[in-house]
Amino acid sequence: MRQAPQVLRLLTALLAVGTGVGCPMGPCEEHAPSPLFDGAMVGVGQPQALTVHGVFSRCGSSQEDRAQSVSVEVRDPQNRVVPATAELDVHGTSAIVRFTPEQTGRHHLVVSFSPVGSVRQSSLYVVEDHSAQAPLAELSTVVECLSVDRTSSGTWLCGSQALRTPDQEPQPLGDYFAPAVVAGDVVWVTEAARVRRYVDTGNGPLATSADAPFPATGAPADAPPHARLATATELLLLDETHLHRYAFSEEEGLRAMGSTPVPPSRLATFSDDLPSLLMRAGERLLVVRIAEAPAPATMAIEACPYQLDAAGAPRPVPDEPCHSVPGLPVGHEEGVLWARAASGTQNLELLRYSAASGRLRLDGVLEMTSSFQLQGAERLRTTGFGVPVVSPAVGYSRPSAVPRWRAETGTVALELLPSPDGRQPPFVGGRYFHLEHWNILYGVKVYARPSTP
Repeated sequence: MRQAPQVLRLLTALLAVGTGVGCPMGPCEEHAPSPLFDGAMVGVGQPQALTVHGVFSRCGSSQEDRAQSVSVEVRDPQNRVVPATAELDVHGTSAIVRFTPEQTGRHHLVVSFSPVGSVRQSSLYVVEDHSAQAPLAELSTVVECLSVDRTSSGTWLCGSQALRTPDQEPQPLGDYFAPAVVAGDVVWVTEAARVRRYVDTGNGPLATSADAPFPATGAPADAPPHARLATATELLLLDETHLHRYAFSEEEGLRAMGSTPVPPSRLATFSDDLPSLLMRAGERLLVVRIAEAPAPATMAIEACPYQLDAAGAPRPVPDEPCHSVPGLPVGHEEGVLWARAASGTQNLELLRYSAASGRLRLDGVLEMTSSFQLQGAERLRTTGFGVPVVSPAVGYSRPSAVPRWRAETGTVALELLPSPDGRQPPFVGGRYFHLEHWNILYGVKVYARPSTP
């Protein structure tokens, strides 16, 4: 009978050890504050209501460990104050910040809690919001659209397939990988050994206008052309070693005007192993590629000028060497080159070069923090033109934006694009961009670019 109290005391001690009763508590560990809005993109002119949490000690629970007041300051890209208000919640742990940005670009936000709660700072990017834009067309095809374009008369081009209406049976203009270039109502198709010219007459299938061998008889070509420029009467083709020119007239048909060597490239300019780009620069042409650069840079953009001789053949500009500019190419539009350059160790810079003067000239720079990632243009072998896509570096749903040049302010802005699921980046060409989808059949939703160069 005397053992019972001892057994009870033993059980009580074991329970105390098992439940932690009587044991010293572990140290209270503080956690890093939650991130704010460094990867956020918000629409210009849209009222914002942002929740900002203060930074408080997890080890304190008294009323003195909560904020009693809060203030906010928002500044635009020109460092001007943007009217804003901050309202503390009833618990004194967070605040609602309200303001309406009236200018695109990077804004700086400073929220100060008092007497405790720390000072929270963040950047957020104000963009032109086109995320609710409706598609122009939905193309349902049995083949993948490597590029999307449209003639002046309204025929859609899905790669080298022509569709008079979105639900029409496609008209093949060349093999699957043959690039198609639209110039008004003229469509140029370049196959491995032939150049074809089609015309959209306004109804029915595209009519074959002319064709010619590629390369022209006696002209050198080491590989199919990977870059091209076109008007209704001219086609310029660039392969790995030569620049070729074709001209069309109703009297003489399609003629090869000549070819000229271009410097070989040892480095791929884009992720799809594109060795070089072809740009129109006023009366000149520029062959653009990546080349080695002197220290401290390791690589730079090199542009070599060409012009037409008296016979209409492309030739290097005499007594004018290639010139170099900083950066690595990430996109290409008519007369415009987009490039990426490092800006310190944390930030990125998106550079816009124009070529109207005959040389690459820096127009503007868009600075971005490491909270964003930059995806270079894709499928340039078939699309011809394409621009980079900017999106947040982290997050399950990542909106996509493209750069736009604002001539009235001389700045580079961002345009937010439609992206229904927020996960699939669009393919952005010169005049249109498209989103792929797979239901029973493959299809694409086509949107107009909100702006062009």
